Amino acid sequence: MQANDESIAEAKRNLADQAWRLNNLYKIQTKDGRIVPFRMNWAQQDLFDDLWYRNLILKARQLGMSTFIGVLQLDTVLFNDNIHCGTIAHDRESVEELFNRNIKATYDRLPEWLRQARPEESSTAKKLSFPNGSSIRVATSLRSGTMQILHVSEFGKVCAKYPDKAKEIVTGSFESVSTDGLIFIESTAEGREGYFYEYSQQAQANQDAGKRLTQLDWRFHFYPWWRHPDYVLPTKGVVI
Repeated sequence: MQANDESIAEAKRNLADQAWRLNNLYKIQTKDGRIVPFRMNWAQQDLFDDLWYRNLILKARQLGMSTFIGVLQLDTVLFNDNIHCGTIAHDRESVEELFNRNIKATYDRLPEWLRQARPEESSTAKKLSFPNGSSIRVATSLRSGTMQILHVSEFGKVCAKYPDKAKEIVTGSFESVSTDGLIFIESTAEGREGYFYEYSQQAQANQDAGKRLTQLDWRFHFYPWWRHPDYVLPTKGVVI
């Protein structure tokens, strides 16, 4: 059996394991333009291991959270029937970037045998649909229909710069996700007011108090810059 045949056989044996799929099936583009296999970094792995129904992510920059959530959404719709995922970005340019980079390009880089097994049914500039009834879309507003996974990118920025849009997301988009679905709101810190700040304060207080969360409570995921290896300078040769 050729090496490629062996790798395909191994993949098919492991398709029921989502963690394996995430770390072995997908390729992404790095910030310096290279196409590399996706492997969860420390922050992405921590989030995956600690997923809750409502996930609030306060993070440093360049941790790849949008990339991870995009891959997670794509994987979920590929391997589950009738799942609808959505991502909200704050402007049209961000919509195009998130869809093309995190969704469409990642799908197009799948192994050929998998794309044949999971063909796209239709594709637009904002939405990818599959014959199993599942779909994934990116837009500046998502209020219609029911979603199982919703991601709001840079929600802190939305709250700070576009408070009316933030209110629409809270009163409309959040309500479109079933209570057993997943919501991700992620952002760097953006001031001390607005929904993201208020939710962060409450989620952190719940965590500090050891509160048992309900499905409607936000779980606090905090990934500061000093935990990220890329922000640590080498100390070899430094004289103190």
